Amino acid sequence: MSMLDFKYHYLLTISYDGSSFNGWIIQNNKRTIQGELTKALNKLTKKADFSLLGASKTDAKVHALDQKVLLGVDFEIKNLSLFKRGLNRSLPLDVRVNDLITVDKDFKVRDVKQKTYRYTINDQNFDLFTQRYELNWFEEEIDINKLQEIFNLFVGSHDFYLFSGLSEKEKADFKTTRDIEEIKVLRNKENKIEIYFKAKGFIRYQIRMIVAASLQCYLNSKRSSVELIKERLNGKGDKSPFNIDAKGLCLMKIEY
Repeated sequence: MSMLDFKYHYLLTISYDGSSFNGWIIQNNKRTIQGELTKALNKLTKKADFSLLGASKTDAKVHALDQKVLLGVDFEIKNLSLFKRGLNRSLPLDVRVNDLITVDKDFKVRDVKQKTYRYTINDQNFDLFTQRYELNWFEEEIDINKLQEIFNLFVGSHDFYLFSGLSEKEKADFKTTRDIEEIKVLRNKENKIEIYFKAKGFIRYQIRMIVAASLQCYLNSKRSSVELIKERLNGKGDKSPFNIDAKGLCLMKIEY
């Protein structure tokens, strides 16, 4: 059944620690966010029919604080607070439902105004208790102003195919020209680096490949120079050969 076949629609706001997940999309014999939500809903609704659609298809190991999920059912949820509590009791501790509201039947969960992602880098002392959520940087301390100048190359409208995980065959089915509204590099109160990306949408591995290319450029790699980055953003040359650990990436905010 498709989402429009269901009489009632609800919007869930969820957060999760992606460390032990193989991404959002349900997969056979693999632990996923959609899979855990499906199991919890089966338990709570006594296996009534329902449909789930996530706003962002996060990859394996990526975290989220504000993922949005559309739920379609044929029964009215009269007590949203009680239903949310029941869901959280049925979910594992690394997935939480933060909010549950009623939405119109024509609500489109993927028609967003803006998504905000954060990538975290620890270029200070190794932290055992936060290392699951950040890239550990073992080079010299990063000059965030210099790094910001490199990231500025990616702001605006560009063809990001050469900074994506899409195959040549997949390219025809995806819009690879995207508009990144803002990339902001800063240090937080723990003196770690946070890089914020704001755009309407991103393609597979785009943020991670941008971060990897920028860090290689920062280290003066000949395979990721300023000139090569500019060429690739114009669709010239080969794909950027660099990607980076997913654990530093977190979906922070989705706005409608």
